[in-house]
Amino acid sequence: MTSLRVMIVEDEPLIAMAMQMLVEDEGGEPLGPHATVAPAVAMVESGEAIDAALLDCNLGKESSWPIADALVARGIPFAFTSGQGPKDIAERFARRPVFAKPVDEEKLKRFLRQFAR
Repeated sequence: MTSLRVMIVEDEPLIAMAMQMLVEDEGGEPLGPHATVAPAVAMVESGEAIDAALLDCNLGKESSWPIADALVARGIPFAFTSGQGPKDIAERFARRPVFAKPVDEEKLKRFLRQFAR
């Protein structure tokens, strides 16, 4: 991946670290990780350059839906990561890609590569 800035939203430290390493190994720049909704929404709303985002559906007692809404408003592509797969996704996001945990790294890389500049 060339010049790919990927926002990572994940509350499990080991999974977040693995996602960061995957993005870096592909030559991308990880943004975050963010473990809660507020800082992730603030980053999206700040206008910072974000090429794609990976969102854990459940962040402790919060869901990542407000982050997804902010990404939609800016036209930033994203995918969900979920321990339960597509059934974990709010209906309004049903057409977004979902990577069930444990995430298949090759599938995730293919998803991200399509947004590289």
